[in-house]
Amino acid sequence: MATTVQTSPPGSSSPRRGLPRWVWALIALLTVVTVVAVTVAVLAARRPQVVLSPTPQTPPSGAASPTASGSPATAIPPSPAGGCLGGATDLNRAVLTAQQQAPLTPEGAAAFTATLVRWASAIPPAPYQEITAEQLLSKDATEAAKRFRTSAHELPEGATASVDFTDGRYYVEAFDGNTAIVSYIGTLTATQNGASVGEAHVSGAVTLESQNGTWHLHDSSQERSLQDVQRIGTPYTGGC
Repeated sequence: MATTVQTSPPGSSSPRRGLPRWVWALIALLTVVTVVAVTVAVLAARRPQVVLSPTPQTPPSGAASPTASGSPATAIPPSPAGGCLGGATDLNRAVLTAQQQAPLTPEGAAAFTATLVRWASAIPPAPYQEITAEQLLSKDATEAAKRFRTSAHELPEGATASVDFTDGRYYVEAFDGNTAIVSYIGTLTATQNGASVGEAHVSGAVTLESQNGTWHLHDSSQERSLQDVQRIGTPYTGGC
């Protein structure tokens, strides 16, 4: 795994203590081969980032293209994806609700991705996470996709972790109506025995497939650096 670690914020000269091994294992689960930027204190100063404007939607067939004044009609761009589709608690229900509610659009794929990552990364894992996974995986899911959840890994007692997309970003790498590849950034917060052990930016990518009108996880082994997603990604509209 080619992972680059930044253990202190840009411009800081003082060293920071490391994260526990189980946190690195969780980061590895979510980041695959992407670059990780880590801070132990609250993630504060961030560099300005460039955000791509959403691609305007094509007007529906048969819609009038000129306005009454003769000027071309302006297409309304889709709203950015939300980072809390399905709700903040009861993550098994949240991810299944998100699966049913997420439209088969680029933004729908991105919104489902955020909830999928929140569900997959939660420590302790959501009850019956493995049973829920059977409903989320595609028929031809890869081994990487099958391992994309915390219940598939050994975890220490007294540990908690969650990923939030309040400051998250997403970038839709590819979309054809049936398949979507979504890169993402979220903020991982972890504790052990009630004490904070730090925060980290986590970045990864998932490949989703449409089956029976809903999104399903096919793979989680794509590659794009965290810096790339920060630079070209679209901010999620809130998180939880």
